[in-house]
Amino acid sequence: MDPREFELLQRNKERAEAAYVNECARPEQYSGIGGGCAAPRSEADIVAELFRYHAPNDFTIPKFAAINQAAKNFAEVILANCPPGSDRSSAIGAVRMTRMLANAAIALGGLSLY
Repeated sequence: MDPREFELLQRNKERAEAAYVNECARPEQYSGIGGGCAAPRSEADIVAELFRYHAPNDFTIPKFAAINQAAKNFAEVILANCPPGSDRSSAIGAVRMTRMLANAAIALGGLSLY
């Protein structure tokens, strides 16, 4: 990420967080974690929310970008230092899975059944 892009993302962060808080029906619903509203109460509501599409927004996009860049950097280190083989392939797969789970945590604002 170039410095201009980073600066723009930083400037927009507060504005995006304020807008996200305004999306909550009541201010006390705002969780502060990932900028989302408080988690639904019932397990059925949580499952419904887990499988709902969560469009990227001004708050989550820079977080996704940071996770994706870090995962890509680590994958490049693995490629540069590990010999080809099933273990290297598994390591790259683990990085990909970790990236996806981290991005899901961001999109869901920490929502979990457990």
